[in-house]
Amino acid sequence: MSIAWGYYERLRPVQIEAIRDQTPIAYVPWGAIEWHSYHNPIGLDGLKAHGLCAALARETGGVVLPPFYIGTDTIKPFKGFQHTFEHRYETVVTLITEVLDQLVDEQFKVIVLLTGHYGGGQVKALQEICTRFAEVHPEIGLWGLPDSEPLEGRWPANHAAHGETSFLMHFDPDTVDLDQLPADRVATLDDDGVWGDDPRQATADAGSQMTRDFVEHAVPRIRELLDKHRT
Repeated sequence: MSIAWGYYERLRPVQIEAIRDQTPIAYVPWGAIEWHSYHNPIGLDGLKAHGLCAALARETGGVVLPPFYIGTDTIKPFKGFQHTFEHRYETVVTLITEVLDQLVDEQFKVIVLLTGHYGGGQVKALQEICTRFAEVHPEIGLWGLPDSEPLEGRWPANHAAHGETSFLMHFDPDTVDLDQLPADRVATLDDDGVWGDDPRQATADAGSQMTRDFVEHAVPRIRELLDKHRT
């Protein structure tokens, strides 16, 4: 049997039901509208999470929801960069919890909540959401994680630097323009909103390799959750 998966917003009801009946997994990409320097789009976190969720769904089956851009602890209060939407911590917890509750109502048995934005407040919100959800819905397998978790020790966490830029060059290359970076110096957090290795060295090949590593280390956990919770 071929693996059935799809983008939730593009599926007709009968298609959603067929995928759910075969593999009741829902992937929830979670990002922030946030400055990612001059060379990347402000929706990088959600685009990255969406691409990774699709890569997982191709292996496991299930549906991939559109990205939810509801972020807290962004670069805006931290460094003052524009074109960033900062939401209250309580707002983030409430809205994402409501999304998860709707997926329970839609009879999905495993939910993967993947945040591409991993500021400290966002990760704290993720932990609170998962703790509350587990208390109310112990019958559902929920895995909430920042996208850096399966890559820990292999690829460093970063903001708008080599890693994130490479991901987007792999998933959505038309949105990246490395020529917008300073040509005569390495981009910095204070001046450019870049934290991590030089994004001028980013490549689509590196993004592809990171995606393969991510999938390799995340899929076994998802299959375990499915085996445990599908019936």
